[in-house]
Amino acid sequence: MKIALIGDIHSRFAQAEQVVTTIRTDQTEAEIICMGDVFEVEKKPVYSADETAIEPKPLSNYVMNSTHSFIHTLNTFPGVIGNQEEKLMKLMPSVKIPEHITIFLGYPREITKGDLLFIHGHQLSWVERDPDVFHPLIENEMLTYRLFFYGHNHDQRLFGVNHVNGEMLYEEIPIQLGISIRLDKYEKYLINVGDIKSTPSKWAIYCSDADTITFYELSPAKV
Repeated sequence: MKIALIGDIHSRFAQAEQVVTTIRTDQTEAEIICMGDVFEVEKKPVYSADETAIEPKPLSNYVMNSTHSFIHTLNTFPGVIGNQEEKLMKLMPSVKIPEHITIFLGYPREITKGDLLFIHGHQLSWVERDPDVFHPLIENEMLTYRLFFYGHNHDQRLFGVNHVNGEMLYEEIPIQLGISIRLDKYEKYLINVGDIKSTPSKWAIYCSDADTITFYELSPAKV
């Protein structure tokens, strides 16, 4: 089994289309999972004349590229909900949101496959290791899983985790694009799959048969 993980699209659908096309061309057998934050949601409240009531606004006022054709392609594979989708639900009544958008608002908090957990990450507690290194903490109900795939902070990274004397010890593992890394040296792993929004866009592929993770970014020729 191969699982291609894309996330943090933030309405950059042209870039997402290039990534998905690359995955479906080069890794034809890979299942795709979206890791959340499909949309870039901007809060632009408009107040009534007395400046007390917020007037309802159309979807285009909140969501970038809300009519892009690639949104329908995203409907062809599963995903988890991100904070941008949750923000949209707070800004607009559900009856005002088109059906092709609401499917993403119904994404689950997480997807599990055996000992694999897929989650956007904003729901978790995070720790700052260094000024530019953040990662979520493995806590409570997460302890039953071995591999944790997440996104949220747009920072493609890999951490090995061991449970020692009741404490979780995290160690960052260097990554090289396109080079598969075997996941057999630590008890657990935190895997930030990268983001589509950045240039170049980034993603990751997990292979269960080899128990490897491979990180990718869109080549300049395809950007």
